[in-house]
Amino acid sequence: MRRQLRTHLAGIDGLHHLPATGSFVLVPNHRSYFDHFVMELLVGAAVGRPVWFLTKQESFEGALSRVWTKAWYGIPVDRHRPSPATLRAIQTVFAADEVLCVYPEGTRNVADEMLPFQAGAFRFALTAGVPVIPVALTGTESVLPKGSRRFRRGGRVRVSFGEPILPDMSKGKQHAAQQLSADTRAAIIGLLSTGCRAADGPATTGAVDDLVTAALDPEGRLAVADERRLRFVLRLLSSSGVRSVDLEVQRARLRGLAILRRPAPLRALPALSVRRRLERVLRADPANSLANYLLARWHLAMPAVLGGDPALAERLFALSARTAPGGDTRALAGLAEVQLADGRVEAAQATLQRIADTPAVAGSRAEARAARARLQLVTLADVVDPSQAGVLA
Repeated sequence: MRRQLRTHLAGIDGLHHLPATGSFVLVPNHRSYFDHFVMELLVGAAVGRPVWFLTKQESFEGALSRVWTKAWYGIPVDRHRPSPATLRAIQTVFAADEVLCVYPEGTRNVADEMLPFQAGAFRFALTAGVPVIPVALTGTESVLPKGSRRFRRGGRVRVSFGEPILPDMSKGKQHAAQQLSADTRAAIIGLLSTGCRAADGPATTGAVDDLVTAALDPEGRLAVADERRLRFVLRLLSSSGVRSVDLEVQRARLRGLAILRRPAPLRALPALSVRRRLERVLRADPANSLANYLLARWHLAMPAVLGGDPALAERLFALSARTAPGGDTRALAGLAEVQLADGRVEAAQATLQRIADTPAVAGSRAEARAARARLQLVTLADVVDPSQAGVLA
């Protein structure tokens, strides 16, 4: 099924609107059973959590159909009156910080105009206090038409994710549900009317960077399963026409993170290929902030015999810090490490203060980095002999 998605996906827009953490409700228009595969495979790979679907009760009546539907994260629902079991299943999805997908039209619709929306999707979002993500799908009916069990060749699918919509409870739950439904419908209509734009802009590449960063553990390591799903996201973006040096940087980053899982003696030679990739990117885009940062990390980690150069690392960290997006303090942290290792305490204190003073999103790695910088500043203030500061790196 992944191959089918790669073959038919022609465009992805708004990937940056998918929350990297926490539950949310996907609300797409519905034209084909292929919609399920797009949502499960693309969104599941992007956020690293399963996407569950409210599915008509009839799909669970036959043995083969029941096994298939459960395998694709179906939750049985009576479209007229959801049962307590359905409600408990939805609560379990949200409690696990997973994703719920609800087709508000209630059935597949190949007409130009969307059917009236049913209220279920919006009531679930209201009850759980999670955002709704409007989704516009086009072309899925050309891949798997209604009534067909075979994929057709040549169909081209485009998917656009809209901005998260949060419920406004100030006027009561009933009004909030109606407003949420109207706002979501308007958002989907707007996405359908504008079509899927090329996904090679800063927002998409920034989203990929955020997805990789969100998958790292506290020690900065990446699990094998997360590496695989994120590589799939990069392949989908490439298959849909994205050609960006930023995506090549992320490929190099994933390769480097995979190498870190190896025993130390087995890292050196594969790491040389990462260096070559990054240098190739920087020849095309010398000011690429993330490429400069990753190459600086490479030079800081590698021994001199393999080409590691702490002085070059410092220059690359400084260049990366100058061109980094607002709030990105990774390069500053690397710069402080070099300065502390070299015994330049006052320079390190100035750099750490910049990190501490940079606003950060609550719960983000940048916030944790700022907290560590403040702790180091307190520790450095007590250092009497600057030559001892290197032990703090």
